[in-house]
Amino acid sequence: MIASEPAVTLEPIAREQETVLQNLFDFYVYDFSEQLPLEIKPSGRFELRVGDAWWTTEGHFAFFVRYAGSLCGFALVRRGSRVTGTADVMDMAEFFVARGLRRRRIGQKAAHALFRAFPGRWEVRVRRSNVSGSRFWARVAESWSGRPAATTFYESEGVAWDVLRIEPSGR
Repeated sequence: MIASEPAVTLEPIAREQETVLQNLFDFYVYDFSEQLPLEIKPSGRFELRVGDAWWTTEGHFAFFVRYAGSLCGFALVRRGSRVTGTADVMDMAEFFVARGLRRRRIGQKAAHALFRAFPGRWEVRVRRSNVSGSRFWARVAESWSGRPAATTFYESEGVAWDVLRIEPSGR
């Protein structure tokens, strides 16, 4: 018998699970504190909120990422390009896998599951300062489509971004 890899799955996040998402979001923000001037508040937290849009706005979708059934991250995606305003593009708004579980292709499998769930064109914005994130998304895009993603520069509010445009898989 051949051993199979543990499954990576997406689970829609219900409003009642918002606290769990917020707890994971704190780890996500902590990771970004290496690149952004984020201030720890007197509470000992960054106190950045996920926001209600993920449960109240049409075209917004929130998912937990699970590995072998255990919670390990989240993905927040929405319809419409944040760069061009194009409506028929899916936007990878926020994506997180816990540090201790990285380098196991969990993020890649979760991203591919999202691409399958929402077929079509995707955009992923990555801060230019996030070198590891840029490498990750370049690998994900190429493994999905079989070719490198088209990348363009975008600047908004003084922040430099690389925008990866991921086309549907040729599979």
